[in-house]
Amino acid sequence: MKDSNLFNAGNPGASGDADRRFEAALGRLLGIGVLISSSCLAAGLVWALARGDSGSAHALLSTGLVLLMATPATRVVLSAISYLRRRDWLFASLTIIVLLQLLASVIVALRAN
Repeated sequence: MKDSNLFNAGNPGASGDADRRFEAALGRLLGIGVLISSSCLAAGLVWALARGDSGSAHALLSTGLVLLMATPATRVVLSAISYLRRRDWLFASLTIIVLLQLLASVIVALRAN
C-alpha cells in the first residue's frame, strides 16, 4: 500500500508544484464561491428590506444559501478527482465516502420537507 502525501512519504507520481497549484486553484474556487454567495445573500437581504417579502428577494436568498453550501461540496468532488488521477486510492476512497455522506444528507433533508 502506498503512503499518502499527508504523511510526508510522498506519492512518486505526484509533484509538489502540482499539489500547490491544485490547492491554490481550490482556494480561489472557495473564495469565489463565498464571494458570489455573499453577494446573493446581501442583495436578497437589501431587496427584502427595501421591497418587503418578495419572490425575487426569496430567490436571491435561496440562491446564496445553495451556493454557500455547494462551494465546499465542489471542493470534495475536485479533491476526489485529484486523488483518483494520482492513484492515491486511500484518500480517493475516503473522499468519495465523504461525498456520499454529503449526498445522503441532502437526500434526507429533501425527503423531510
